[in-house]
Amino acid sequence: MTGTKAHRTYFLVACILMASFIQIIYPMPGPMLYIYDFACVFFILSKAGEGMEIRFQYILFLLATTISIAGNTIPAVFKPWERFALFFLVVIACSPLISGPGVTRARRQIFMGSLWALVIIVAWSFVGYFTGQGRYISGLVNGYMGVAAHPNFLSFFIMISMVWAAQLFFRAENMKERVICGGFWVACVITILLSASRSATACGLIGTMLVVYFRLQKNAGGMMTTVMAVVAAAIAAWPVLAPYTEAMSKKTNDNAASAVAATRGYIWMLRNMEIDESPVIGIGAYACDVNLPGADIFYDKKTGAIELGSSYLGMMSQIGYLGFICFLLCAVPLLIKSWRYATKERTPYAQLIFSMLVPVAINMAFEGYAMTAGAVQCIFVWLLFGAADQCDKVADYPITWEKWDPPTPEQYVKWRNQSGKKL
Repeated sequence: MTGTKAHRTYFLVACILMASFIQIIYPMPGPMLYIYDFACVFFILSKAGEGMEIRFQYILFLLATTISIAGNTIPAVFKPWERFALFFLVVIACSPLISGPGVTRARRQIFMGSLWALVIIVAWSFVGYFTGQGRYISGLVNGYMGVAAHPNFLSFFIMISMVWAAQLFFRAENMKERVICGGFWVACVITILLSASRSATACGLIGTMLVVYFRLQKNAGGMMTTVMAVVAAAIAAWPVLAPYTEAMSKKTNDNAASAVAATRGYIWMLRNMEIDESPVIGIGAYACDVNLPGADIFYDKKTGAIELGSSYLGMMSQIGYLGFICFLLCAVPLLIKSWRYATKERTPYAQLIFSMLVPVAINMAFEGYAMTAGAVQCIFVWLLFGAADQCDKVADYPITWEKWDPPTPEQYVKWRNQSGKKL
């Protein structure tokens, strides 16, 4: 299976698997999760072929995680080795740990398929709100989770979909396509307000603003016009959007008026206390200090699942500064690379990637999914890392599967200069 047929197959398989993992068979049973991850790893390795490269910084990160487990006595309920094994498979399959022409091409198709899988879930959730198919999670705030498994999942999917919709809006070739993309973006805003996630809402808007900036950075008049149009549209649409902000407003008011709403702050305090206990190698990956006051509230005594409150604080507490520095060695170069190609060469692919990396990086400060292999957000983050690593080799992207190899940044810049295009 070669060429367009193979690319189409990777794209469609990614759509089906991601959509099913997100909703239809979530939470995925343990044995099935291993089979799923092993199949992904086998598929990626089968595409390695010639030109395969191993990225040393990812090995360091995995070694630091291993040291944090081996160097601590961790209660059995947390199952650190089992969770690490799943995460190890995710890193192999999704991250740039193993790179090469065939591997990167396959990851790129899977990444694009994943974007459309998220679009399907978000659109389904939006329609479900009006048809009664969407679900809520009960608690202090009845957060809307649509057809996803949790409001946090849905808000993450919408955050990414907002950026993708904005990119598609600027790639639209006619008014009909622009209306569809713009309408979907508005649907994203309404649905993310229903999910009551303030951090994801802010991150989705930041990602959208980055898309607008990159697209209009050489057109000051167009950017000013766009900003004014957006402000005017927001003012005009507020009476329509206001009813959908009830859950978020209640969450904000509860946070200001109730001690219960200080939950995230207390979780962060627990993480800082754990960092003080073992700053170098951490207290152990996938573990928490069960002896700290109030710690028992934030982990499941049956499954060992922990509410970390932040990916960054979670990593520093669990795998120490050693592991966190190794993580930065993996993540920061990708931000720098995508920024360079998004601004200097101004390639659409790098602009898409950077516009997603920034919201995800900010969102991880408030959500602890970076190393949780059983969470869809974790899989997408490392898949995004795998896609970001290709910014120096890929300049453009199709909205579905690739029918031919994309141009390199050098080829794209040459074409743009010859054609006189502004972007």
